[in-house]
Amino acid sequence: MKAEDLKTGFFGYQKASVYQYITTLEEQFSAKLMEQDAAHKAETEQHVQKIRQLEEELDRLYQRYESQREEQAVIANTLLDAQRYADTLRKQTDQREEQARQHLAEELAACEAELEGYSTRIERLRSVFTSLLSEMDRSVAQAACQVEETAQHRPDENLSLFRRKAELGA
Repeated sequence: MKAEDLKTGFFGYQKASVYQYITTLEEQFSAKLMEQDAAHKAETEQHVQKIRQLEEELDRLYQRYESQREEQAVIANTLLDAQRYADTLRKQTDQREEQARQHLAEELAACEAELEGYSTRIERLRSVFTSLLSEMDRSVAQAACQVEETAQHRPDENLSLFRRKAELGA
């Protein structure tokens, strides 16, 4: 405050000049306060806009995070399902393989038993054929002996008697 700006009277400063001075100061301070208030409002508006932008970005990021989390959950569930399915397929394959092995073992045993039966039959046939051939060989040998004996005991060329009887009978 400057003393020259105030008017003086008999008992000090005049009230009107003091009031006017106070009013001037008040107007100056009000103007400065209004400027500061406007600056604060503009700054506040900028901060509010920045906060809105950041909140929008945060919302976008949160949505992106949620969608990625859902995708990860789907992928994880898919992987777990795939593992379960693979385990199931593996178990089924093992069971089928075991069943096939058992079936093949049973078929092999049946084939071996059938082959053993054929082998037994073949041996029997071989022994039957061997005995038949031996018997036939003996019979042929006896027949050959009889032919020789008959050939040795045959009458000499006097077979005309037999021929005449055969001619008479015919």
